[in-house]
Amino acid sequence: MTDQFPLLATCARGFETQLDIELHALGVENTLIASGGIRFDASFKTAMKLCLWSRIANKIELLLGECYAPHEDALYDLGKSLPLDPWFSPSSTFCIRAHVNDKKFTNSVYLSQKLKDGLVDRMREKWGQRASVDTVRPDIVLGLQVIQRRARVFLELQGDPLNMRGYRRRQLQAPIRETLAASMIAVSGWSPENDMFIDPMCGSGTFAIEAALVATHTAPGIQRHFGFETLPCFPENASDWRMLREEAKDLTRRARKSLSTSIRAIDIDASALDIAQNNAQTAGVSDLIEFSQGDILKLRPTEAVLVTNPPYGERITVNDLDLPEFYYQLGRHLRTFDNSSLTIISTPELLKKNMHMKPSERIATFNGPIPCEVARYQLGKRNANTHENDKS
Repeated sequence: MTDQFPLLATCARGFETQLDIELHALGVENTLIASGGIRFDASFKTAMKLCLWSRIANKIELLLGECYAPHEDALYDLGKSLPLDPWFSPSSTFCIRAHVNDKKFTNSVYLSQKLKDGLVDRMREKWGQRASVDTVRPDIVLGLQVIQRRARVFLELQGDPLNMRGYRRRQLQAPIRETLAASMIAVSGWSPENDMFIDPMCGSGTFAIEAALVATHTAPGIQRHFGFETLPCFPENASDWRMLREEAKDLTRRARKSLSTSIRAIDIDASALDIAQNNAQTAGVSDLIEFSQGDILKLRPTEAVLVTNPPYGERITVNDLDLPEFYYQLGRHLRTFDNSSLTIISTPELLKKNMHMKPSERIATFNGPIPCEVARYQLGKRNANTHENDKS
């Protein structure tokens, strides 16, 4: 399949620029930045490559059809107009997952039903039979998006979201998504060749593992399967897929031979460290990460790039301190780290009111359902005098 297809790569809101940079590095051209993602045209082989290699994208979707939707019946007509070849077969199973942000339409389930009715009627006309619906493990996942009377139907090529790398077999409560962690590492500006990497509150170990995958040039999707592997058109693309995987494995083997990097994962909780180490072992990078138990407020100042996800949200205390006091002490301590930087995610209120540092970059985003902010601070003497209303 050498045709170019209209594609959409989605990401955590606020990280579109980082995703755009990554896509260009992976060979994508003529991108268009949209809210929550990047639009572009590419071949099916490139789409498979992006599923394998993108660290930041949540989904890689192929646009099957779109229309103006002034009423629900427009979704039926859209379903009847969708191309069946080479994406569907009578033996395929599929489901439709809808995202609706339109005041006219309040029932996303009904819109999905209308789209499904049109699609299966088209199948009956063409094949004399229809594919079955499977909402648990479908062969094909269609994403229906209705925003301001514009309906779009996407074929989700990745299958499970791309944050599901396959290495996080155990996790703590409310872990950060792997793709969001990778996005924050990109914002941090960390260089594996030149900078020590530290996550001083590592939890399940996601930041350190993602950093190790970057350092070893390991494709983040090398351990998992993808939705495009169940499409009827996949057999004719299987040789390209095998080649992409072998090239990725060879790149990692070569990178490990000349690897020189320092990655540390620290947590005050011994059980968290045990989970992090197990996850790193599953990812095949446990030998590249130094795990140690320790309190971030007692961490010895050192030159490093720190990236972390401290407690917030429903948590009330940390290290026997209430959250505002903990964040104040955190900012106060980390300002002693000369020639270092901190990239952190938390609620805007905790960061702005208690860290008492001026960020060099600030990104509004979500961690799950929680509105958050990712802030990057330059630490050390340059930020020692920027805090306001600091406590004595």
